[in-house]
Amino acid sequence: MMEKQTIAALLAIAAGSAASAQPVDSAYTRIDETCTQRQLPGEPVFETACRGHGDWNVYIVASDHGASAAYGRDERVVSDAMNPPMRGLFGGFNDVIEWRLRDGAAFATIHRYVHYNPPETLEVTGGLQEPNTLIVTALDPDGDQPACPVAYVDASALPGANAIAREVADRLAPGWDCAYGPVTFDANNPDVGAWLAAQGGR
Repeated sequence: MMEKQTIAALLAIAAGSAASAQPVDSAYTRIDETCTQRQLPGEPVFETACRGHGDWNVYIVASDHGASAAYGRDERVVSDAMNPPMRGLFGGFNDVIEWRLRDGAAFATIHRYVHYNPPETLEVTGGLQEPNTLIVTALDPDGDQPACPVAYVDASALPGANAIAREVADRLAPGWDCAYGPVTFDANNPDVGAWLAAQGGR
């Protein structure tokens, strides 16, 4: 758990920065045949390396049971691998990555992770849906960690999850301290503004 004063100061800086900065745009890249793939030692594990937005690279490591992601602007400086929260026995990333941009520079990504063969599927309008999570990642090319997870948004439970993930990215990712763990937004914690207010004691 973050100390209340520390997180309040952090979020105040992040919120203020987001409010006063240039407008935010999105760009999209794909995990497709233009990426390169190699097999890693040990059990069948594959690393897929893709060009991201600008000079960012994305590295997806996948095995039989799931996948993790890392980001970097230089192959020698790559973030720690980020594992999504486990909600099923198997899973994998969607092919599309959304990059949040301010003045053309990427400061966050949003990437969907789908959990296959979960203990129970979810009944939704139109049929069954496997649990899926939007992972919001902060990007900081000058930090000790070039990328780290900011939040997990439960897209299975929250209507408008894409909009919530973008708000999380825009308000929390700038200035995010990678020493702190990601926040979970779900049916019990659906409102970014209310969460920010609670952390600041307002």
